[in-house]
Order: sequence, then structure tokens, then C-alpha cells
Amino acid sequence: MHHIKRLSFLLLLSVLVGCATPNLPENNDESATSALYERSFETHFPNIALLNLFFTQMPKGGDLHHHYTGSLYAETYLEWVKNKGWFIDTCSFKILQAKNTEPCKSVSVDELIANDTLYRKLLTLWSDKDFDNHSHDQLPPDSNFFNTFGYFSPISDQYMDVGLNIIKERALSENVSYIETMLSRVGVNSAEFFNANEAKNLNATLRHATTQEEVNALLERISTVYAQNQAFDAKVHHFVSELERRHQGIDTANFTMRYQTYAVRVLEPLQVYTDLLSGYKAVLSSPLVVGVNIVAPENNTVAINDYTLHMRMFNYLASHYPQVPRSLHAGELTIGMVEPKELLFHITQARKIAGAQRIGHGVDIAYEKEAPSLLKELKEHAAIEINLSSNEFILGVAGKEHPYTIYAAYGVPIVISTDDSGVSRDNLAHEYVLLASRYHPSYATIKTYVYNSIDYSFLTPTEKAKVKLQLDQKFMVFEKEMSVLAKHFNQ
Repeated sequence: MHHIKRLSFLLLLSVLVGCATPNLPENNDESATSALYERSFETHFPNIALLNLFFTQMPKGGDLHHHYTGSLYAETYLEWVKNKGWFIDTCSFKILQAKNTEPCKSVSVDELIANDTLYRKLLTLWSDKDFDNHSHDQLPPDSNFFNTFGYFSPISDQYMDVGLNIIKERALSENVSYIETMLSRVGVNSAEFFNANEAKNLNATLRHATTQEEVNALLERISTVYAQNQAFDAKVHHFVSELERRHQGIDTANFTMRYQTYAVRVLEPLQVYTDLLSGYKAVLSSPLVVGVNIVAPENNTVAINDYTLHMRMFNYLASHYPQVPRSLHAGELTIGMVEPKELLFHITQARKIAGAQRIGHGVDIAYEKEAPSLLKELKEHAAIEINLSSNEFILGVAGKEHPYTIYAAYGVPIVISTDDSGVSRDNLAHEYVLLASRYHPSYATIKTYVYNSIDYSFLTPTEKAKVKLQLDQKFMVFEKEMSVLAKHFNQ
């Protein structure tokens, strides 16, 4: 039935986009591909080598939970440091723009790489490399993960046009058709529009608000200030213009990239709302900016205390700009990481207050107070972005402790994503290998997840149709190749 529906959809799309009907695949190619996939599970332990081959070749649609800065490898950032003529502090491993001798000597990138001990130490701090495969001094894993951004942040936006092309070329080599990356904040500083006393009072008043109506009234006041100040719109326009310049040449016939902007949930409420409002304005100003998010550790003290306030900010903005898509990091928590009361409502509020159309991570679903009704809500109105590598590293949640099986059993739409592949030092194929080796979904289910990554993207309907037609054609080629490969396993 799935195969018939897919062929019917292919024929319909071919007519709609005015292209010739491609040669249709035979049923035996898809069946042979499914059989080859199942070969990986014939023994007690999954055949990881075969799964690696299989998913490296498989078309993977889109990567929807994707952070630009966290997706570039440390080696790339070091190249950029070298290009700038900057240095690395040999004690802190921070980037320095000028040579230093006190309290520790700084070195050039070439000097760093020549010293294997220093180089390997930097890689363990700028990424998750070697965190758990040998004994060494180490921070808690979540701290190690989030601290990496502080190391490479001075250089991460210096060559953004180069970085976007690196991500594009990697995507093409990995059979990924679409990237929806969380790029950056828009860059509006609330301190330029409110003096210190005004900001202090607004932050306190926002935090004391107990209803959506109280929050709305305060946000209306803040929004009025920005609406009356041309400098706010100028900042948004500058962000969009720079993005459009950097994006030139990224989209091609077989690859598309779009961008989310975001607020940082560990900042003061006024700045969080400023980032959200400017993000919404950016989405309305450019077709390249397709959604707004909120990022940073969800277990941070400020993030915990202000969580409901942040959801109410999204609620207010959604009522004024309903056409702006929203994907929220929510439920990136587990037992013991926070007080039990904090596990009861984060995904619930992200969906039912903020109106998120996608939930990033969603790991704490099993602890949510309204889990049964929430699953129904998600199944009908949202999708879950599953990030197995980062969930395991940051939260220590993997295997049967991960709620993937709950979402899958209930029929909640699932998309498989990388999160921060440069920090985790992996790729989207690896995420599918983890999925298959741990949970053994059927090949048909995996294909559904691939198509979900386009269906639940924030692309326009026309753009979705184009990418899905390409996916149909890519799967024909893939399944033909896998059917040939399968014959070697039948000999």
C-alpha cells in the first residue's frame, strides 16, 4: 500500500511540476532493499558495518534540528583561526587575537597541531572527541558539550559564507537534500533601546507576571517601543541582508538550505523577547528565514525559572504573527537533572501555550503530567525531532530509556536529526544507524521518517513538492543499487 501511494504521489507531482514521468521502480527493488536491511539483524548483534553502508547510500531528505556553529568541525575553526593570524592559549585553549606569554604562552595553529598532546587536548574541549574512550580529566558531559561553543564562538561567524558552503558540500556527499539550520540571533541589543533602570524594572515585572494577559500587556509596551524606533527595523534589515549575501550560490537544483533564528533562554527576559520579536520580523522579511526557536541548556537556572514566561512570549507572538513557524527545544531533560516538578510540563507548554509545530528532543515525555493527551496533541499537530547522539551524550539517555518507542508506538510524526554533528563528530547516516541498531524499525518506517523531514520542514508547499519528487527519484536509484548488492548476500 505504501508503495502504491508513493507511485501515485510521484505521478501526480510529475504532472503538477510539468516534468516528464520518470521510469517507475519495480516492486522487487524496494523488497530487495528491505530484505538487505533486514540482513543486518540476522545475528544476535546488528551488523553495524552493513548498516553503515546502507545508510550512507540511502537518501536522507532533510536535517531539521541542525545548529550551524555546532555542525562545523573543530578542524575547520582552526583553519579560520590560522587565516586570521590568531592564536590559541595553551592553558585555557581559548582563541586569542594577539600573542600572549602570561600567564600561559599562546601558540599559532601550526605550532598547536605540531604538538600532538596540545592538539588532542583541544579537540576534547572543542568537541566530544575521546570523552569516554580513555581516562582523562573531564567535566560532566552536558557541561563539556555546551562549553564547546564558548571555545569557537570568537571565530564561528567570521567566515559564515564559507561555513555554509562546507555544510552544503557535506550534505550533498551524505545524500541530504535539505538543511534547516539554526544560524544565529538577529543581533538586536535591548540595551540600545531601554536604559538600565527601564530594563531592570521590565525584567522584574515580566518575571512577576502570573497570567498570559499580564505578560501580553507588558510585551505590548515593549513592542510599541520597538515599533516606534527605526533602528530596530534597521537591525533586522541588516541581518536579513547579510544572510541573503551569504546564502548566494547555496541553493542548487538538488540542494536547499533555509534558516531559523532564535532567542537564548539563559538571558534576561527583555533580551529574550527582543530576540524573539526580531526573529519573527526577520521571518516576515525574507523567505530564507523560515522559523524561530529558543536554545541553550534547558536545565540552566534562568531557563528553568523563566520557562513558562518564555512560552507565553511565543504565545503572544503567535497571536500577532500566526504565519511564522515555530520549532522549540523542549523536554531536553531527564530524571535527576532537575527537580522532578520540572519534568511535568515542558513539552506540554511548548505545544499548548507556545504552539510549537515541531519539538526538539522531547526526551522527558515519559515524565510529563499530561503525557497521554500530549501524545494525542503531538500526533495531530506537531512532529518530534529525535537526536539520538546528543541525547545520549548530554542526558545519558539511550536504548530503552529513550522515548523513541513511545512516540513511534503512538504514531507521533518523527524526524531524525543530527543536532550538532561537529561537536558530536558524526553525521545523519550515523543517527540512522543508531536508530536501526537500537530499535529495528522497518525499512518502510525509515522511509516515512525521511519523507517526514520534508513534510514537517518549514519549506513552502511548492518547495516541499520539488524536494519530495527528487527524493522519489533518488530512492529509485538507491533501491536499484541495493537490490544488486542484495544478490551478493544471497549467493
